[in-house]
Amino acid sequence: MKLWKTKLVCSVALTCLMIPFAASAAPAAPAVADAAQKSAADQEIQVLKDVAQARPTEKTPWVRMTQIKYEAGSYGDAVAYALQVLQRDPADKYAKGVVALGSLKLSIKALNDLSAQSDLNGGVLSDAQNQTKLLRESLGETVVDPAAVADTKPKVSRPLKKKATRAAKTATPDAGGEGKPFGALQ
Repeated sequence: MKLWKTKLVCSVALTCLMIPFAASAAPAAPAVADAAQKSAADQEIQVLKDVAQARPTEKTPWVRMTQIKYEAGSYGDAVAYALQVLQRDPADKYAKGVVALGSLKLSIKALNDLSAQSDLNGGVLSDAQNQTKLLRESLGETVVDPAAVADTKPKVSRPLKKKATRAAKTATPDAGGEGKPFGALQ
């Protein structure tokens, strides 16, 4: 066989052999990328912890750790790091926001888990309702008490009386003359 035919046959055979491996490697690529990203975030957190230990009064590494954990959805860690920021700077608005929102997200998740297990009753339910009421008041929303709404009597709607309408004057056949109904308009 000639050299170019040999190269062609080998390349086709190699391509056919590699297709199954390429197909199986494609779904693994996002998993590898996610693992690499988590690893990079963990490494960055470790470096930031070392910096925070070297400079205990500096809030910047704690702010960055808070951002990393909040963006990753690890709200418990984000709240803990935000509290460290607030120890160093009590007026930091970002840290206050992370503490408030992260705590809300954690409590919503916990309440959803409890309600899915049907364990949301008694003291937990009433306490959750009270906290929800306080949250709505602090946000400036109108709080509607279901018990107060149930106590009030609903208004009974009465049918509206129809006003009598006057019958329209009917044109007399003589008005237009000669059987022309619109003759009077001319």
